[in-house]
Amino acid sequence: MRVQSSHGFDWRYSLAIALLATSGCGGGGGYGGSSNPPPPPPPAAPTVTMTAPAGASVNRTVSLTADATAGAGVNRVEFLVDGNLIATDTSAPYSADWNTSTVTDGSHSLTARVVDTANTTVTSTAVTVNVLNSPTIDVAVSAAEVFPRTNSQATGTGQLTFNLVTGVVTGGVTLTGITATLAHIHNGIAGTNGPVVVDFVQSAGNPNRWDVEAGDVLTADIVTALLAGQLYVNVHTAANPGGEIRGQIKPQGISVGIAGLDGASVVPPVTNTAAGFAAMTVNERANTATVHVQTSGVDDATEAHVHNAPVGQNATGPLLTLLKDTTTASHWSVENQSVTQASRDALANDTLYVDVHTPGAPAGALRGQLTLDGQPPTAPPSVTLTQLQSTIFTPICSGCHTGGGAGLPSSMNLSSAAATFAAIVGVPSTQQPSLQRVNPNNPDNSYLVRKIEGAAGITGQRMPAGGAPLDATLIANVRAWIAAGAQNN
Repeated sequence: MRVQSSHGFDWRYSLAIALLATSGCGGGGGYGGSSNPPPPPPPAAPTVTMTAPAGASVNRTVSLTADATAGAGVNRVEFLVDGNLIATDTSAPYSADWNTSTVTDGSHSLTARVVDTANTTVTSTAVTVNVLNSPTIDVAVSAAEVFPRTNSQATGTGQLTFNLVTGVVTGGVTLTGITATLAHIHNGIAGTNGPVVVDFVQSAGNPNRWDVEAGDVLTADIVTALLAGQLYVNVHTAANPGGEIRGQIKPQGISVGIAGLDGASVVPPVTNTAAGFAAMTVNERANTATVHVQTSGVDDATEAHVHNAPVGQNATGPLLTLLKDTTTASHWSVENQSVTQASRDALANDTLYVDVHTPGAPAGALRGQLTLDGQPPTAPPSVTLTQLQSTIFTPICSGCHTGGGAGLPSSMNLSSAAATFAAIVGVPSTQQPSLQRVNPNNPDNSYLVRKIEGAAGITGQRMPAGGAPLDATLIANVRAWIAAGAQNN
């Protein structure tokens, strides 16, 4: 039995509807039975990374930089050395200057610490650097870096210690085979001459010993020049007042390749009385190279380059193109050019060379192989025609080149060393008569080399026909024999 009001409605039904409306189950309010929304997610945790210094060795004042983020907002970034706070930055980009003279030379740990607005902290992965504010650098002096050549046999060795912060220099050199009148440190990159910046004095107890004069100090600019490899030791004599022997001061990260230039080193050789000197300074930290070339007897030169090829071979194109000095025709240079690790390796392996071209010798009037120790690289071992006959011509070529036919291949006789010499040396190619089969001293313009290398532009197929190409060693031996004059030996 339902109880109705006087208006015909069940009062209990109306009460249930009202309760549902206030409970939120009928679409009136809230989520999951509650009128409160879910809490927001927590802010992203802070992150921080050291971005500089990137190099392993540092000196003087260094810029420290870091990247930092925080969901709650970055309050500050702190920079620490060996765990000790040295600086704070409150705005991006986050950086600080670190005076490395406040710590001892050696290994030190750098970190950055971010603090967000909620006071949450995170510390970066440590970066280890080597502080070197007082480097000691070995120095060697000889005639190898002097131009014009003095032909001196004198030498000298020593050590110099530089305080990069104060500029104080100590140390000196001990000389052999020379009666020096003066000795100095000059400011000039390899291949150039520059002014004196430090005086040496002769030791009272040893006339062959010259030490830095007490009280001589490098300016900040000269310290920067030192670190770029731009200082050298120069020893003067009465016979050579401009300097008889010298040696570039090479701090960490600097390498110097030098070369004497002459016509005999050109491939093929040329005969002239010209001479030259080349120096290539590589800054390994910046991956840059500076090259200076000084010449005599070729003031009409039109081009100068650095190429990549070993002794006795020509490169296909230049690695660096040098510019002629507008005021001194004997001077060519290029500065702070980018170089790759491959080019640095080539310098270390003695496969970079410098050449100078003239109108009368467009293929090269001067050439010299750059070496880090100043000594000319060892020439490739000599190869004789008899050796080539036993390793190439008889076992590989003579089966087709018999000499008994009217046309190629049998018209060419490669069956013995004497027959091979008569058939190829100075003989025009049948396929390309403008080229000799072997052009003595000129492997690049010898058609035999082009055929066994499969060079572009040959007629027919690469030799040996129908067989595997000759390996690199055998081809190099053919080139070496031709470069040495293609003798009947």
